[in-house]
Amino acid sequence: MKTMTIWRLAFAMLAVFTTLAAQAQLFHPLGLGFNGGERQGNSSQPRMHVEGDKLYVCTSQGLYAKDLSADNSAWQLVGFEGVPLQDYARRGNDILALRYNEGGSFLLLSHDGGQTYEEVTPEIPIKKEYERFPSMASHPTDKNTLMVSSNCRGILLSTDFGQTWECLTEFIYANPAATFIGFHPARPNIIYNSGEGMIFEGHIKISYDSGQTWNDHGNSLGFPGDNCVHQPTFHPTNPDRWLAGGEGCVFLTDDNGQTWSCQNYWGDETRSAYWYFSIFDNEHPDTVYMAGCLWRSGQNGGCIKLMCSTDGGRSWYPSQVMTSDREFDRVNDLQQYGDRLLIYSESDVYSVSKAELIAQSTTAIRSVVSDTKESPAYDLQGCKVVNPKHGIYIINKRKVVK
Repeated sequence: MKTMTIWRLAFAMLAVFTTLAAQAQLFHPLGLGFNGGERQGNSSQPRMHVEGDKLYVCTSQGLYAKDLSADNSAWQLVGFEGVPLQDYARRGNDILALRYNEGGSFLLLSHDGGQTYEEVTPEIPIKKEYERFPSMASHPTDKNTLMVSSNCRGILLSTDFGQTWECLTEFIYANPAATFIGFHPARPNIIYNSGEGMIFEGHIKISYDSGQTWNDHGNSLGFPGDNCVHQPTFHPTNPDRWLAGGEGCVFLTDDNGQTWSCQNYWGDETRSAYWYFSIFDNEHPDTVYMAGCLWRSGQNGGCIKLMCSTDGGRSWYPSQVMTSDREFDRVNDLQQYGDRLLIYSESDVYSVSKAELIAQSTTAIRSVVSDTKESPAYDLQGCKVVNPKHGIYIINKRKVVK
């Protein structure tokens, strides 16, 4: 009996070491070569976009691109050299870029892909020295229509690609670094503005009529205090289901944003995780991923955290962690390309295999259980398999070869 106990302990320790090594290999840096995602201030939120096979990244030194279809392709500076960018919108060769600055010169318009440009920032009549433009959002079907968020003017809308602007709402959140705006991808007349209130409570304001009227969804709908509602994502086949991360919480709605619930997923996870970005899988609609970070104030040892759900966000597997020697390696964006996730942090851009993420997450050691005939089988994408044939499956959170 003692021999069996020692054997089980040794096996468990080996499994733990194997898991830790696998976690370290899960995140593959794409070698941007400099801290391009380093924030230029509390309101800076550099983002990235996948256009076909190209990845475009807004950095502190301009707009960089990488060919994702070619292994070991080099990064190239493609526009706005030396300009600290936060985001951009594209209309053919026209690019409207949102740059980081304090006090003015926020919007730059280029007609040649970023080689030359002019400033087209709308006039701000008051408090110009305190002005910031934290976010930009593009309409899902009309390239001429986009929004920006302004600290002093609220949300501004343009229908002519930045030539003229109108104010949709003067409301602003207390923390501009955690403010997100956007259009519902399937119902673009729905606009959201999520963030954090004056006393750190989570909020999301939603307009169902293109910004004419707004509904404030906050603590009365289940958002816990001392929190923040970060950028929502939308189920690809069920437009009524939205999901957003917060501080140690996942917010979920199944009625188009009318009511929300907080999925207290964390269990033995630390509550101090900041979940910024989430995204539903393009090919497996009920699989969703969430990226965030852990801030350990005053010491090194920050980390990037990534977790997944295979039931539409109802429950979550333990997070996978990439440690960092930075105090706070903040996540700037999360995108997907084919079978990969792309995570943009302050230190680099990282590629993560979706299948490996799910496999490592679902095989995390929690407790020893016995397989039964009733135990359901899942493929490596997290989809339930009724009659599994020969192959590798996940049963009771472990890989099993049939």
